[in-house]
Amino acid sequence: MAPPPALRLTESPPDELIEEILLRLPPDEPSCLLRASLVCKAWRRIISHRRFRRRLHELHGRPPVLGFLRNNPKAVKDFVATTASAFSLAVPGDYLALDYRHGRALLLDMVPGWGELVLWDPITGDQERVPVPEAMWDNPTAAIVCAAAGCDHRGCHGRRPFHLVMVYCDTIGYQNGYQDEEDLEWDTCVCSYSSETGEWGDLTCIHDLAVDFRLHTTSVLVGDSLLYFLSDRGTIIEYDLAGEDATTISPPEFEGYGSVALILTEDGGLGVAQFSPDCGLNIWSRLVSDDNDAALWVKSEVICLDNLLPADALEEEELEELKQAATSQTLSWMVDETEGCLSGNL
Repeated sequence: MAPPPALRLTESPPDELIEEILLRLPPDEPSCLLRASLVCKAWRRIISHRRFRRRLHELHGRPPVLGFLRNNPKAVKDFVATTASAFSLAVPGDYLALDYRHGRALLLDMVPGWGELVLWDPITGDQERVPVPEAMWDNPTAAIVCAAAGCDHRGCHGRRPFHLVMVYCDTIGYQNGYQDEEDLEWDTCVCSYSSETGEWGDLTCIHDLAVDFRLHTTSVLVGDSLLYFLSDRGTIIEYDLAGEDATTISPPEFEGYGSVALILTEDGGLGVAQFSPDCGLNIWSRLVSDDNDAALWVKSEVICLDNLLPADALEEEELEELKQAATSQTLSWMVDETEGCLSGNL
């Protein structure tokens, strides 16, 4: 049998072979795929194809965290990369970062006399603004969820339908003209917005509950429709997107004090991470019975941050700053519980 003809240097390898090679570039270094996409139009076409992104997820699993947005008390301060490469993002303005999910960031723009939520796609740079009624601007927080039917959330870019959920505190006494604190009635209200209708829905209120979100601005999506918010006072609010119903959940009984953040556990359930100055991170998981009639918090893991780095890797001040970042709302802002983070959609 005659040997197969040798591949000429002037001939390009088949696209199938190029795709297999590109799929095996290091997933934790986004600059590799970026440089590869600049080689030629054929490679850029392969990398930008939806099939390539889907196969990238299947081969490497959940993407690594590329970085996070760090908020100062007034607005987004900067993008902090967590990779060795010089990967960076240009933050579009002085906004507060509230949420990141399904390929889009949710930012808060407090313009004089009015407020808007800004949807930002960090990969394409596209922005979309959603005006918010003035009554909802009392220490609010918000979350974004893809609303496309049958979407696997591995390529949620462009103007796909979405839901916004906003949580805020309503002080009824002030609205009625009373200034005495004893006359105030505190309600926590939740309202959802649909991009398909372009309207905010009906309010769902929890009476006699006062919350604010000056510190905690993240949310966690469990399953397809359960959103959880953590208030500064430690109350966890559960909102059912399907039933448009809100309720409260008591947090774990923490040992000592420290920063707290909601997380998604490895099995896809609700969890809480508590920063302990003595050790590191205490991870709590919420276990729910099969009939949803009972639930309890269990400490599932303790992560000692001091053991993750050499003793002389950082100065004491820098190490303390790193510990605080591990549970801050800004770190988890960039972590997408379904998509993982930005790296899945270069």
